[in-house]
Amino acid sequence: MNKKLIGALIAIVVVICGYLYATPYLALNNIKKAAQAGDSDTVSKYIDYPSVRQSFKDQLNAKMAKEVMNQDNDGFAALGAMIASSMVDKMIDGIVTPEGMTLMLKGKNLKDTEQDSQDAQAAETQEEPKPEYEAGYTSLNDFEVVIKDQDQSKEVKVLMVRDGLSWKIHKIAVPMD
Repeated sequence: MNKKLIGALIAIVVVICGYLYATPYLALNNIKKAAQAGDSDTVSKYIDYPSVRQSFKDQLNAKMAKEVMNQDNDGFAALGAMIASSMVDKMIDGIVTPEGMTLMLKGKNLKDTEQDSQDAQAAETQEEPKPEYEAGYTSLNDFEVVIKDQDQSKEVKVLMVRDGLSWKIHKIAVPMD
């Protein structure tokens, strides 16, 4: 009886560890299915919006600061950078919404949403190339997905963090070239 109990406990521990290891992959699968179906509510469950907004703002502000530093020391350029920074904040707040993130995860540009219904039939006949991706743990509570385009010149990094037994997208790093 004692050996059966120990065997059952070991089996339970192995199953629990296997499930915990697989949870980010399950979350990615759920996000992918929800984005393809256009289900913004389900996509929203897997995104930490304040953190993703801040990561986009930080990336764009760093890009603008780098461009200002490369230019001559001009007071008007610094003033323009400050104004642009406040505009970037408002723009990011408008883009990083459940609908915007669903479109982004589908691989669509936000400006193309009006044409989406018109081009739906044409898109069905043309097969779009699928990006390659790599996924893996960076630590016990951090998971990274690297999405590469066809020529592998640009890559988008999606960083996920553990949220209880599930995972949430915490940061999206996009190429700023």
